[in-house]
Amino acid sequence: MLVLVSFVLSGVANQNAYTLYQGVKIFFIALAFFCVFVNARDLVGADVYKISLISIMVGLFLFLISKYSLRELYVELGDGRQGSQFAYPGVLWKTPAFFIGFVIAGLVFGAGSRILSLVALIGGLFLLKADSSRTGFLILAMVVLLFVLLCAYLKPKTALVCSLVMCLGGIGLLMLYSGGYVFISHAEEPLVLNRLAAGDPTRTQMLADGVMHAQQCFPLGCGFGTATSLVDGENMVVHNAYLSSLGDLGILGFIGMVVLMFSPIMFFLGRLISLKSLSIKSPENLAYSIAAFGGVLGYALIMMLHPFSTELSEWGIWILMVSMLSAFSQRIVASENEDQVEA
Repeated sequence: MLVLVSFVLSGVANQNAYTLYQGVKIFFIALAFFCVFVNARDLVGADVYKISLISIMVGLFLFLISKYSLRELYVELGDGRQGSQFAYPGVLWKTPAFFIGFVIAGLVFGAGSRILSLVALIGGLFLLKADSSRTGFLILAMVVLLFVLLCAYLKPKTALVCSLVMCLGGIGLLMLYSGGYVFISHAEEPLVLNRLAAGDPTRTQMLADGVMHAQQCFPLGCGFGTATSLVDGENMVVHNAYLSSLGDLGILGFIGMVVLMFSPIMFFLGRLISLKSLSIKSPENLAYSIAAFGGVLGYALIMMLHPFSTELSEWGIWILMVSMLSAFSQRIVASENEDQVEA
């Protein structure tokens, strides 16, 4: 409601019909959220596992057929980032980054197929490498770390093996890309490593411009899409949704965005803290909750690095992650309550 009201107030205060129009889009996104949130309670772990497998496989199939068969659908940017007309560079990475966690949950804690899971994991990593999104690799690393910690609590032997494999793999990559140029040329280095090493001065300038814009437009904002920065001679929206919401929609929009992004995280952590044990009776629900929690936390991170959007294709990811986090975490609490009643 805070976000919706902020669109109305900013649109009226600035006499900006475009802002009011974007507020209408946000209203319908809220309706979609309500529908998904209510019906997500009917999903079980096996359903989410299958959905994740299908999502990654479809993304991989469309990318491969675009790159190697229907070349007119293939997209490659000047810096080498790859995608297709189905999922542009900067979008391609989102499917594997947000759904790999559920595949891991099904593989380690559910009844997921080892072969299908392995194919999905390799395919997801391939898509991430093709897109070379720094945000995507950071989110994936965060999700993997969460599962290592979960396995350390529930399955110490599995966590130890996974940690050793990741350490050996990391050491191998470092040796290969730092000193092993006899095996690989500089041009074949993973693009994401080059992008991470290069930093991001453009986003730094955007942040400075966004702060100035927010100060000028306080407290009701100057209208949606007005928080921009000059990049290569053209105006580009500031790539920080929290900062742009403050400048575009005012203090109410900023508070609404912060509440939307971080309240599910706080609710979930509060539920875990309130439990006497982490529902060992149902480790599968806990695993899927951790996967969804990684997605919610990852989306909150994205909002620090990407622009404010009113597109359902962007908000749909957050809607799915929050809905599944709520559904599975409620089952953890219900399982704990049943144990207390039995005791």
